[in-house]
Amino acid sequence: MKLIILGSGGCEAIPRPLCHCRNCEKSRDKGIPYTRTGPSLFLEDEAILFDTPEETRIQIEREKIQSIKHVFYTHWHPDHTQGLRIFEQIQSVYPEEQKPDPIKVYIPENAYEEFMDRLPALKYFEMMGFISIVKTNDRLPIAFGPIIITPIDFKRADRTRYGYLIEEKNKKVFYAPCSIFDWKVDGYYNNLDLLIMEKGWDGKTQLRETLPKNHYWHDHASFEENILEIEKLQPKKVIITHIDGSRHKTIDGDHDLLIKEVEKNPNLNIDVAFDGMKIEI
Repeated sequence: MKLIILGSGGCEAIPRPLCHCRNCEKSRDKGIPYTRTGPSLFLEDEAILFDTPEETRIQIEREKIQSIKHVFYTHWHPDHTQGLRIFEQIQSVYPEEQKPDPIKVYIPENAYEEFMDRLPALKYFEMMGFISIVKTNDRLPIAFGPIIITPIDFKRADRTRYGYLIEEKNKKVFYAPCSIFDWKVDGYYNNLDLLIMEKGWDGKTQLRETLPKNHYWHDHASFEENILEIEKLQPKKVIITHIDGSRHKTIDGDHDLLIKEVEKNPNLNIDVAFDGMKIEI
């Protein structure tokens, strides 16, 4: 199983436009791994893409990807979907007689109406023949040759969020890039060879008690909480991703510091994602 982390950033990329803080200038000067684009994962084996952030076209070109056959979405938020014009850009370059099959786009059935309301271009692209929308259901596996992908609803009370279990023979990878706070963990998370999960916000969980009621940290996991989850699940390896550019001005957004932070837990085998990171399981 071969994977590429196309984008390791969160809701805001690094560098941010017009910003000249220390981290943004460092990322401009040094590039990857300090530069981060929106969250996305590519499974080379069957040309499967997870999410389409706004930089999807650039990510695909950068990694010289030659084919995309399937796209799975975790949720509709812009940092995970706003590169969806890639469907039009890929399919419309072909003469009519050479058009490939529509790209299959997999959307959780219990989030379908929300997707159509927020992203009406998907229906237009389907009408144009660029894509074919497939509704998926929680914990119902889908086979792609030797690869099996199982959509997993985190079953949060306040929103619909999905991760994906990717299996090949006896190998298991779980992709959970965003909004895992209060997720409902069951046997699907057992015996993972690799867990790719969101980093979470920095700081002690008790900070929530001092924050305004509408602060987004109230319903987002902290890095401290994620470490506790990793200790419970005991995957063989962990890669933290969705490293949020909203903290671009603070030192804890720096890649070098993140490496030092995860090294504080050597028994957990945690690594920090970067754009273009190649993984073989």
